[in-house]
Amino acid sequence: MTQLDDLTRRRASQIVYQIFPERFAIGAGLSSAEKLANTAYDGPNVAKCGWDDSTLNQPWGQQFFGGDLDGIADKIDYLLDLGVTGVYLTPIFSAPSNHKYDATDFFNIDAMFGGEAALLRLIDTLHQQGMNLTLDAVLNHVSEFHPWFLAAQQGDPSKRDWFTFLADGRYLCWQDYGLMPELNLANPAVRDVLYRQPNSVVQYWLSRGIDNWRFDVAQDVGIPVAQEMAEVVGKAYPGAGLLGELNGFSGGWFQAGAGYSGMMNYWYRTAILAWLAGEIDSIQMNAAIQDARDAYGLKGLLCSWNMLSSHDTPRLITTVGNLHDAQLAMAMQFTLPGIPLVYYGEEIGMQGGADPDCRRPMRWNEADWNHAQRAWVKQLIAIRQQNTALQYGDIIVLGHRLAGNTLVFLRATDVPGEAALVVVNLADTPLASRLLIPYSHWYDGVPLRDALGGAPDSKMQAGSVLLQLPARSVAIYQAFEPYQNYTFFKPRNQ
Repeated sequence: MTQLDDLTRRRASQIVYQIFPERFAIGAGLSSAEKLANTAYDGPNVAKCGWDDSTLNQPWGQQFFGGDLDGIADKIDYLLDLGVTGVYLTPIFSAPSNHKYDATDFFNIDAMFGGEAALLRLIDTLHQQGMNLTLDAVLNHVSEFHPWFLAAQQGDPSKRDWFTFLADGRYLCWQDYGLMPELNLANPAVRDVLYRQPNSVVQYWLSRGIDNWRFDVAQDVGIPVAQEMAEVVGKAYPGAGLLGELNGFSGGWFQAGAGYSGMMNYWYRTAILAWLAGEIDSIQMNAAIQDARDAYGLKGLLCSWNMLSSHDTPRLITTVGNLHDAQLAMAMQFTLPGIPLVYYGEEIGMQGGADPDCRRPMRWNEADWNHAQRAWVKQLIAIRQQNTALQYGDIIVLGHRLAGNTLVFLRATDVPGEAALVVVNLADTPLASRLLIPYSHWYDGVPLRDALGGAPDSKMQAGSVLLQLPARSVAIYQAFEPYQNYTFFKPRNQ
């Protein structure tokens, strides 16, 4: 078994909840109309919406519903009840849009969200409950209205080379969106203000109490910047998590070494959704999980976010088309190596297509909730948090050993018996098969029980187990001690 440090174990044990701040909750009991009367919303082309209005047919990026940071702080009890241990916020810095990926000032919290005072209140509220906060950093580009870019356009020699201007007056911008000019990260002065100096963006907000950073468009920021940032920031804030966004396979980032502590694991998402849709079979599904273990390494995999939806994708139930398949997907999300990332509202079955439909305001009327989905998420969180193997155990992929359409994997730590066997049968027929398990510490006679309650009890027989699962179902087998005066799992076997 791979030896893990305490920091990796703590990170891997988290349950992170993603919030798009403009759409989660409004503080102080205000309605949308009352909140949107604030002068912060008086910009041109702004569409002021009621909380129940559609996100469609509005100026893109300019429809506002009034969510803010105090609204999030007001809902901490809701998150605690769900089992969440950390919160990730999409950008909250001053910006003209609702998504804030077009910052005009990295050192100010947008007035729409309540300013820095509201952030500090949220940090305090979270920390009092033992929860952590991750902010979203966009180091690749800024708004066309950012003072740095305006100065560069006007020929300011101290800022001109902070961007890349072409001979015809055009400039490099993110995916040709002129409203998001790209920063010249090859310029040491730019890297100084973003992360290298003690008063840089990354280090300043860590000094103010945030715990971790998620970095937008990691492929554009680049591996060398990630490596330098990890070295510099790690010396000043060794406990801070630095996580990169890459919509694809992230093996190269981990194999390069010494960069991000984790990545957004879109690879899992692609594989899970494709398997549920019938676009790939179990051969590719099992191989994809093994690919991630081989290329990410255990530590990198454990510290990455297992996500099935976000502010950039359609919502889970909308994608898979039904609650049952959504629950199968989430069972995989919560049992595969990595930190489960729950996009707000997924736990109550919110629907939504592509952006901006996936950014609908959170539903707080319990009559709108899918209570079966919420109960399922709470159950998965409880199972994971009660089994250390599901938090930071290594993985042995086994599904390729079985005929049919099945994903099977064992999670285990270096403590004898600390393990879980996860079986997802996606076939339209029941699974009845014996599986040989190359794990030494589930001994002959050890009884196994499905924590989800859908499969019958089984037991180990000379290194094997008889699996019996209904069609299109999942089981999470865990060992238990059946005797009063005897224990299977003796510490001396460690």
